[in-house]
Amino acid sequence: ECATYRYHGHSMSDPGTSYRTREEVQEVRQKRDPIGLWKDKIITAGLVTAEEIKSIDNDVRKKVDEAAEVAKTDPELPLEELYNYIMVDPPKDMKVRGCDPTIYASTR
Repeated sequence: ECATYRYHGHSMSDPGTSYRTREEVQEVRQKRDPIGLWKDKIITAGLVTAEEIKSIDNDVRKKVDEAAEVAKTDPELPLEELYNYIMVDPPKDMKVRGCDPTIYASTR
């Protein structure tokens, strides 16, 4: 079981600092972060070394940075592509509702 914690506010207009202190957030990060706790458990159990975890973290960070750069530099898709490839193996003739509840779009 992992209990999670939202480190940031709900949105840009909610920085999350009006109902909790920075100290609270820092304490949770240091003592109750589920990812940190999981890392400690698998290292203690001898399933992985701290160096292996660091290597995995670095690989993931690199892949995320590369994907973010592609997302920033790729041209904007045309509207007719908006609903394509949103699901692996969608049901045949699946339709997706957009912001307007009267409009449904086909997907691939």
